[in-house]
Amino acid sequence: MTLLEQTRGSVRAAVLIGMTACMLFASEVHRRMLGGEAGEQAFARWRSAWAQGLLRTFGVRVTLRGQRPREPTGARLVIANHRSPLDILISLELTGGTVLSRADLAGWPVLGKAAQAADTIFVDRADPRSGLAAIRAMRARLKRKGTVILFPEGGTFEGDEVRAFSAGAFAAARGLDVEVVPIGFAYEPGCEFVHEGFREYLMRMSGRPNVRVAAAIGRPQRLVTKRSQAAVALQGEVQALVDQARQALNQHGPPKGDTA
Repeated sequence: MTLLEQTRGSVRAAVLIGMTACMLFASEVHRRMLGGEAGEQAFARWRSAWAQGLLRTFGVRVTLRGQRPREPTGARLVIANHRSPLDILISLELTGGTVLSRADLAGWPVLGKAAQAADTIFVDRADPRSGLAAIRAMRARLKRKGTVILFPEGGTFEGDEVRAFSAGAFAAARGLDVEVVPIGFAYEPGCEFVHEGFREYLMRMSGRPNVRVAAAIGRPQRLVTKRSQAAVALQGEVQALVDQARQALNQHGPPKGDTA
C-alpha cells in the first residue's frame, strides 16, 4: 500500500468513526424525543443519511439498473447476493429496513455498535437456536409491516456465481402477505470480503480512490410459493440480476481520471 493509499485510508476510517458516532447519538436522541412510530421513522431517516454519507466518503459509485423500489405499503423482503459489507449500506440506502446479518458483525469496530443500534438481527448459522431466534425476530418485523434485508447465500463470496439460497431464510414469511424485492450486486474485482478480517478489509478498501459497484433491481413480487421453491426461484432471479449488473458495470467503465 502506497503512502497516498495509507493516508486516504486513515482519513476515511476517521470519518467513519466520527460520522457513525454522531449518527448514533443524534438518532437516538431524536428517537427518544419523538417516541413511538414517529421516533422510529426519524431513526430510519438518520440511518439512510448515514448510509449515504459513508458511501460518498468511501468513494462508492453505484450504477443502478432497474427502478428504485417505491415506499413499501406492507411487509417486504429484500433479497440479494452478498459480496461485501458495502452491500448492507447500499441496500439500506435503496430500501431501508432491518438487516439479517452474521453474528460476528456485532463485534466489528464501530459498525458493530451501529448495527446493534439499528436493530440488526444477528444469526450464527452454525447454531440452530440462533437461527430459530432470528426467524422469530424477522417474522415479528414482517408482521409489523417492516422491511427485512436478507443475503440468503449465508456468507460473502468472490465472483458473480450466486450460491444456493437457504430455504430457512424464507421461513419467517410463511403465511404472511410479503412483497419481495430482488437485487443483484456486481463489483470490480478485488472488492469482495473473503479470507481476511474486517479491519484489514476496511483499510484495503478505504485506500482505493473509489469503488465501483452496479446494483440491478428486479420487479417486486409477492412471495406465494413454498420456501424451498422460493429459494430456488429467487436464486435464479438474483443470478440474472447479477449478470445484468455486471453488464452495466462493464458498459460504464472506470470514471475518467480514476485508477484502481
